[in-house]
Amino acid sequence: MKILCLGASFTGTFLASNFANDNTIKFLTRQPCLVKSLGFDVINSTLTNEIGTFELILDTIPPVFDTLGKLSHPYGSIIDSLMSSNPKIVYLHISSTSIYPSNFSSSEHDELPIIDEDTPANPDTKRGEVRLKLEDNIVNRYDTARIIRAGGIYGPNRSLINRFIDGNFSRLRADNKMVSRIHVMDLCRIILSFGKIHAGVRTNIVNGVDRLPSSNQETFAYIQKVTGIPIPVSVNQDTVIGRKITSKHAMALLSNKYLFPTFREGFLDCINDKD
Repeated sequence: MKILCLGASFTGTFLASNFANDNTIKFLTRQPCLVKSLGFDVINSTLTNEIGTFELILDTIPPVFDTLGKLSHPYGSIIDSLMSSNPKIVYLHISSTSIYPSNFSSSEHDELPIIDEDTPANPDTKRGEVRLKLEDNIVNRYDTARIIRAGGIYGPNRSLINRFIDGNFSRLRADNKMVSRIHVMDLCRIILSFGKIHAGVRTNIVNGVDRLPSSNQETFAYIQKVTGIPIPVSVNQDTVIGRKITSKHAMALLSNKYLFPTFREGFLDCINDKD
């Protein structure tokens, strides 16, 4: 597949590092030197005749605002030209599960709501509101637009367990929050499957999450067990907050198999990769 990746994100560069044998991946980014230093192809945005043709445009750029405070579309004119020249190009945007409501709490995990792609988007944070607005802008702009609402994306050298091993506890919180994650390898597999013109699922929205949302208490306890590193905070176990995000379509896009179905397998991969 010929892929144009917008932005120099962790997901995009991981895709290029691990799936380039079967795909042609080029980048359109404001950080060309960074991408070139990683050995990837970069397109000069000022030379539109060099852009070429693509089957998938992968948009990993988070919300960007112009000087007037309005949402903007970096490289919008270039992408508009590409999309108009080939109406079969799929435009795939990586969004966030923050567009779903999250203000829930319970003394029991099982009492938290389960959210999937059929759950109405109703963000209760500013971040989620902006993400949803960007989704709407993209869907209204491009007929072939598809959205992946990703949970917390992690992978080698970018995970909670790696930070704890390095002595970085800056993201440690005492609240027992429920978190939905996905290993970047499985996210890239979803991207390549969902990015096909005939993806095999009848939806334009997929939640990019693994099979097991986990609370902070569960996650920290597992990290402590695996690494032997004591967690320097006591998590409030009386109440768990948040929601459980699942996907009705991810399994089909992954040929019915996650490589990392839960954070446990994924975190072990992050440690093994570092070693």
